[in-house]
Amino acid sequence: MTTTRFTYQQLITLVEGDDELITRLVDEGLIERTSGDLVLVDVDRVLVARTLWRDLAIDWSSIELVLRLREELAAARQQIVELEADLAAARRR
Repeated sequence: MTTTRFTYQQLITLVEGDDELITRLVDEGLIERTSGDLVLVDVDRVLVARTLWRDLAIDWSSIELVLRLREELAAARQQIVELEADLAAARRR
């Protein structure tokens, strides 16, 4: 997960002015408020959540599941890369 600091106005632009979506993302913990006008945002998660909710009308419990499974898949892929590197190194010995 890569988080980015955004101002509220930048966040509004990111989600195309959807205040209701921002409220829901904050409630669901996908956006973390920091000091002042800044928020911490994982842009990929926000955009996936936006697409699932707005375009596909998926409920929030399913969105949470999709986001969690995406993270687990990314972690598994990274682990495969590391294991392949270890295997390649072992074969060279």
